[in-house]
Amino acid sequence: MSDSSMPSVDEIILLVAELVPDVPIPSNLFAEIKGKDKILWLEGWCDGCIAGKGFPPKGKGMLQEKLDHIRETTPEFLQSRAKESGMVVRWSGFLPLQDKEYLYGVSWGIFTK
Repeated sequence: MSDSSMPSVDEIILLVAELVPDVPIPSNLFAEIKGKDKILWLEGWCDGCIAGKGFPPKGKGMLQEKLDHIRETTPEFLQSRAKESGMVVRWSGFLPLQDKEYLYGVSWGIFTK
């Protein structure tokens, strides 16, 4: 975190990204925080999430290409998740995580009605 007394939005999202379990099971790689009329949706990415895209397993190369693919996929992916909840994406992003065994990073979106 920065030295200021108020954390940035990215710092807050990075902290809550820790709620996403670091496991190799795509169906378990999400967390959500529900508010009154908003949802903070967090979804992790592992090898199983990008299977069939021609990438080698984690730790075997093409890291930047994998991160670029995930970053490019995030907006459309989050739109479909929001639509499933009858909501729209208000803000979104992708945070790469470097210290995880299985996760490449976490896509996040704030959904509103």
